[in-house]
Amino acid sequence: MKKTLAITILFLSSILFLQLKKTSNSTPVLRTEQKISASGIHYSLFYQDKLKIDFETKRPDKKDPTIYLCIAAAFTKLTDYTIDGTYAKNGKAYNQRAINHTLGGAIKIINNTCEIFPTHKGKLINDSLLNLINAKKGSFFQQIQMIENGKSANFIDKKIFQRRGIAIFKNGSTAIIESKEAITLAVFAKDLVSMNVYNFLYTDMGSWDEGWIRKSNSEITIIGQNLSETKYQSNWIVFRK
Repeated sequence: MKKTLAITILFLSSILFLQLKKTSNSTPVLRTEQKISASGIHYSLFYQDKLKIDFETKRPDKKDPTIYLCIAAAFTKLTDYTIDGTYAKNGKAYNQRAINHTLGGAIKIINNTCEIFPTHKGKLINDSLLNLINAKKGSFFQQIQMIENGKSANFIDKKIFQRRGIAIFKNGSTAIIESKEAITLAVFAKDLVSMNVYNFLYTDMGSWDEGWIRKSNSEITIIGQNLSETKYQSNWIVFRK
């Protein structure tokens, strides 16, 4: 009787262990969420959580199993297909005399943590800032800051595109937010505020909008809709395990 009971307990324990293992393995590394805003626009959110965030100037390899998200980051210049504005990569600054004075925001990435901040159209980008980023082996690039401290910039644009960017929420978490529909920047900004986004930096879209996410070692899902200038992309944001 005791032997039968022991075998039964062992059998049930084995089943429980396999179920727990299956559940653990099925938990996605990249946490995603779907939302519908008050405006009726559908959004996909991709959370950084415990993943590392990096700025890359060499095209990330879809075969690299450590990369779980990849999107275009800073604008690429149409004249020579290089990064628009000044930037830094892993402690080394580039284009220091080529500040873009039409872009009002920037992002710095240090120790897998990003900070989005205003530059007053490049006026606050100076040697002191770049030296600080370089000393900490950080990365940096210029872009449009759409949300600053929970408040939206004013946009009167009429053009509609699919939109995407890097969000830092009021609770400190970081995510990539992407619209499924083509919308104006004004609609996008209003929806971001309604989602409790505290700071938000736009990322390159339109014909440069190809990105991808990893669902498993062998399954890659392309995000973005146009993709026609993908071959000219010059820089990327990645979430890496």
